[in-house]
Amino acid sequence: MIDAKGRWVTPGLIDIHSHLGVYPSPTMGGTSDGNEATAPVTANVWAEHSVHPQDPGFAAALAGGITSLEILPGSANLIGGRSVVLKNVAASTTQAMKFPGAPYGLKMACGENPKRVYGGKGQAPSTDMANMAGYRAQWLEATEYIRDYEAYDSKRLAGDKDVKPPKRDLRLDTLPAC
Repeated sequence: MIDAKGRWVTPGLIDIHSHLGVYPSPTMGGTSDGNEATAPVTANVWAEHSVHPQDPGFAAALAGGITSLEILPGSANLIGGRSVVLKNVAASTTQAMKFPGAPYGLKMACGENPKRVYGGKGQAPSTDMANMAGYRAQWLEATEYIRDYEAYDSKRLAGDKDVKPPKRDLRLDTLPAC
């Protein structure tokens, strides 16, 4: 029993859009791991591989009542990569912070950030039209990838021992999974 007379009890808060750990504070160039701004679509990168569990921001968030967080890549890209849901607990590894059974998400940004980042490099997207065209192209490619694997599985299960699997693509693996 806890005597909570005169106190407030609230449920833990869930931060559904956080960059804690991938942009730790204080920030330094070597720990600023939130954006893989090398291509407009980087669905193959996973935020969990860039989280710095020792980020002091986690303790500050916990003091404010944040008990769970969805950590996302930044918004430089049309599709910036896979998010991860973490429990806000002190840990030495990201794996120890992962929320059991939580689904992964996919960070997507449409508008000014991708236009600024890639248009500034003289490549697409530099307009909203190119943002939408980039999305359509990725979802079409992911759909074809799924169909290729379904056809492979169908033939393999039917006993075709000579069937070859399609070439694996980590970027395209992530899109249908999220």
